[in-house]
Amino acid sequence: MLPGNFRYIFFDADDTLWQNEEFFREAERRFARLLSGFADEDRIVEVVTRKQEENIPVFGYGSKTFLLSMLDAAAEICGDAFDAALYLDAKRIVTELACHEFELMDGVEEVLSVLSARYSLAVATKGDLVEQLGKFRESGLDKYFHHIEVLPTKSEDDYLMMARKLDIRPDEILMVGNAVRSDIAPVIAIGGTAIHIPYKVTWHHEMMEMPVSDRLFEIKSIRNLPELLL
Repeated sequence: MLPGNFRYIFFDADDTLWQNEEFFREAERRFARLLSGFADEDRIVEVVTRKQEENIPVFGYGSKTFLLSMLDAAAEICGDAFDAALYLDAKRIVTELACHEFELMDGVEEVLSVLSARYSLAVATKGDLVEQLGKFRESGLDKYFHHIEVLPTKSEDDYLMMARKLDIRPDEILMVGNAVRSDIAPVIAIGGTAIHIPYKVTWHHEMMEMPVSDRLFEIKSIRNLPELLL
């Protein structure tokens, strides 16, 4: 059993409880095909990536910022040829992204059912508030969670704020997630414990070197969580 006195287990949402990133990558590929007459795919993806990094600090995370970044990229790549038809095609890609078929990760509901009988569970996610709450409602997982928080960036300060709100110390936090930058590193930095569950697709924005800590653990699947916690 994992060492520690955890009052709450925090769960990341996207790519931990349900699939997400692969749909963004498919939307990005569709956008590259849309602009294929103006630049090659690598160039298009590079510009979209750069525009996202510029827009995230101002507009936050989520599909709306992704759309804005695609439009900014199209304006830069296409110049005067960026017209209403291209705008509508790009908007359609993101609209279909936002309405993609929802799919929970394998084993999520069974694991949450078991853990919620022993621990208080909370969702710690980031992104557009309406978008993330909509996913949570669609997931049908609300019966397992005591709290859901849509954080601005999932920084150290954000986790400390969430701990204060729940009246717990940082060392009483156990965070479960797939993203090193958002889910693992900041929790380790404030004295909490983290469990990393790698996902097959990782957003470039979330990539960083894994911290070294005796409070950091890694498992292959969310199905392995009860082995550590019960």
